Amino acid sequence: METFYGIVFVVIVAGITMRLANNYKEIALAIAIAFVFRISAALINLYVVTLPDGGIDATGFEINSWMWGKDGLIVAFSHFFERGTSWFYSHIGSLIYAIFGRNPLILQSISVLAGVYCVVLVWKLSIEVWGSHGVAKISAWLVAIYPILILYSSLTLREVFITMLLLYSMFHVILWFKTNKVQNAFIALTTLCMQILFHPGVATAGILFSGILFLYYNKIFLTSLITNARLDMQSFVIVLSCLFFGVYIYIYGTSLSFPYYSWLQFDNLIWRVSVMFSGDAVYPSWLIPENPMQFILLLVPKFFYFLFAPLPWDITKFKHVIGMLDGVVYLFLCVSIYSHRKYIKSNPQALLILVFAIFLILVFSIAVGNFGTGLRHRSKLLPIIIVLAAPFIYKVFFSRKKN
Repeated sequence: METFYGIVFVVIVAGITMRLANNYKEIALAIAIAFVFRISAALINLYVVTLPDGGIDATGFEINSWMWGKDGLIVAFSHFFERGTSWFYSHIGSLIYAIFGRNPLILQSISVLAGVYCVVLVWKLSIEVWGSHGVAKISAWLVAIYPILILYSSLTLREVFITMLLLYSMFHVILWFKTNKVQNAFIALTTLCMQILFHPGVATAGILFSGILFLYYNKIFLTSLITNARLDMQSFVIVLSCLFFGVYIYIYGTSLSFPYYSWLQFDNLIWRVSVMFSGDAVYPSWLIPENPMQFILLLVPKFFYFLFAPLPWDITKFKHVIGMLDGVVYLFLCVSIYSHRKYIKSNPQALLILVFAIFLILVFSIAVGNFGTGLRHRSKLLPIIIVLAAPFIYKVFFSRKKN
């Protein structure tokens, strides 16, 4: 019966994919290809050979889902957050297993659907940022066919859901920026805060956005008060809400399963960084800080190591070559962005996305000490990096076609 339900979920996801392709006809083929590649990878991982990263972590999440869900819904609910918020994915999986029984294909199918929807979201975000359907197509196709994104959309891991929420929040950040509608800001902030259920590192973007909201509406509030001697209630309420949100983070930050607040002490940060330097894909030892000054000075090289590692001299195994090729793609994307930085500066929406991308890269750079882990973490940010680089990739292809 579990096998039957697995097939049913694949059929349902295929049906939803067809509906998405029908609704977004300009990228219908990209959506279809995204589904075919992802579901093929899922089936290969399940029935043929374990794909990279389809081992310890992926099976761990799936096994915990079964362990918590095998005794029914009530027992599954009783285990919620007993290990902290970072296991939310397994808790949701446990509810699904409690209802339908154990079949990893069920969870993989849901991941596939999230990966397909990321293609749609990156298309919509690109249109809002650049206003070009041609550029948006480039973004959608790159997300649809990029191997690492296909991989993490086919396994029982959290990455694809983190990426989907990030894209959805960035889409509403841009809508807020263009329309000044508070509901868009609320949706964006809520979605960013929901990341705490999957990866608190990405949730720190919610703090960045609340800071942006505070500065923006505080300016409106003070301008209205000083210039017009009038109290702008909407701005006043938003400013107060941002302050309360900041106080909440300050007071309750230490209770988070991934305590960034406690890391603000340099000793804790340095200890955490040293712990992350482990495994056969570890960063060079000179990147391990021993004091606060070294920690600050090493942020820049760690920033670049996170994006582009492993470098040629870091390769000790054949599987590291995959990481190096992935790093070359990031190098190409970053060079594209940097070479057209003036164009990005002239586009406020693109500049805002760039601020979020740099912020999140910096957050991950602080703790990551292993380029295998780094590859996985940077894949979460890849779609928004693609959005920033897409116009320049499109320009290259368009120029070649024209010539």
